[in-house]
Amino acid sequence: MDFTLPPLTQESFSRWYNKQLPRADGVDERIVYPGIKLKCSTKSRDLRSVIMSKNVFITQEVGTNTFHHKVVGSSNVFVSLPKRLYSHCFRNINIHSIPTDNRIIVRLTENTSVTLPYIPDDFVHQKRSKRTSGSRTRNTREPKRPKRESSSGPPIPYTGWVTHVQSPATNIGADGSIDSFALMNYIREELKKNETKLDACLPNPFAGLDSIEKIKESKDKMAILTTVIQFVHHYIRHI
Repeated sequence: MDFTLPPLTQESFSRWYNKQLPRADGVDERIVYPGIKLKCSTKSRDLRSVIMSKNVFITQEVGTNTFHHKVVGSSNVFVSLPKRLYSHCFRNINIHSIPTDNRIIVRLTENTSVTLPYIPDDFVHQKRSKRTSGSRTRNTREPKRPKRESSSGPPIPYTGWVTHVQSPATNIGADGSIDSFALMNYIREELKKNETKLDACLPNPFAGLDSIEKIKESKDKMAILTTVIQFVHHYIRHI
């Protein structure tokens, strides 16, 4: 069974996954399936013409079965995906294709799988309401169609796109080195720690050296620059 949203990119996964959204009520709401940021405001009158399924974010209230579908625009503010755009972002969804409880297990990385709504829960209610109202007005002489039995089994894990995130970021690097996903996560955490510490100060390794020529004159500084170049080549060249 295919998931209804496009495969994640390494960039969106690294930037947004598990990030907490600010809420005035103190509820811990986090991004569990990142999308891509819009290049316009979410209040744009032409939103329908620019928004795509790849722009949809799925968030979850931690510890609950409550999920939200949201988008983020140029103002960096997350807003709920307008209901009028459900059918635009989730196309050709047949009510019979929706899994039990509207939940599906999606594999994000080799070691990370999450349970997500197949489509927005409100969209399921919309479809069921339309189907119910349509059956009431159906001509009684119309021959009845055989009912399709819905699956009562557990959600089927979907693993079709996992390699989009695994390669090359989560693969072991050249010469058996650490993968870039783990390394970049560590770097981000260290930067975050230093940003929150008032007394923290990371020294600039090239302080006082205002040209490449001066760096080359120092064996130690040149070694640092060479390390930087090697790091870029092996780990962040694809970003």
